[in-house]
Amino acid sequence: MSAHSPSSEKSSSIWSTLNAIIGTVIGGVVLLWVLAFMWKGWISLRPKPKAETPAAVAAAPVAGAAAPAATSAPAANLPVLEVTIKPDSANPLAYDTKSISAKAGQKVKVTFINIHPTLPQPHNFVLGKLGTKDKMMTIAMSAITLVDKGYIPDSPDILAHTKLLNPGQTESIEFTLPAAGEYPYFCTFPGHVAIMNGILTVQ
Repeated sequence: MSAHSPSSEKSSSIWSTLNAIIGTVIGGVVLLWVLAFMWKGWISLRPKPKAETPAAVAAAPVAGAAAPAATSAPAANLPVLEVTIKPDSANPLAYDTKSISAKAGQKVKVTFINIHPTLPQPHNFVLGKLGTKDKMMTIAMSAITLVDKGYIPDSPDILAHTKLLNPGQTESIEFTLPAAGEYPYFCTFPGHVAIMNGILTVQ
């Protein structure tokens, strides 16, 4: 009869547990990838509305309405909205500014300062089109292998973005959003989009 050593049984039990944990993690990652690609495919099958933005509605002539020039003239006189964004001090994988408000036609200047005292990480600032909040995860997931492009995909749903900023770097971008609505912004560095995001609301 062969006697089993208690230490070898304990070691075998530990390895079995570790293998189960590793298998669960790998399975979870694969499942997330599959769900992301299925979601992207489902989104592409949805019919797009003819009037995608309120700008198209505003452009249509309406009886008794003021001329378009009268509504856009005040926006031209608005000062530039300057916004500074950094990684959040409490959660370095989030922006410290989760919401921005601007007026239609107002020029916006966003300065992203990638400085965090305890957990320096690469980050970027990517602004999506009007109404693309639900597509943020898909857009960010499509950039996961684009190391040479700073993890920024070539997507028609992206309106403006900084480059990928290493810790200590700063970049400013300027843009104008003429149509009212919600424009999502987020970081496309792998794994950051789930928390590092916000909404720019244009009124």
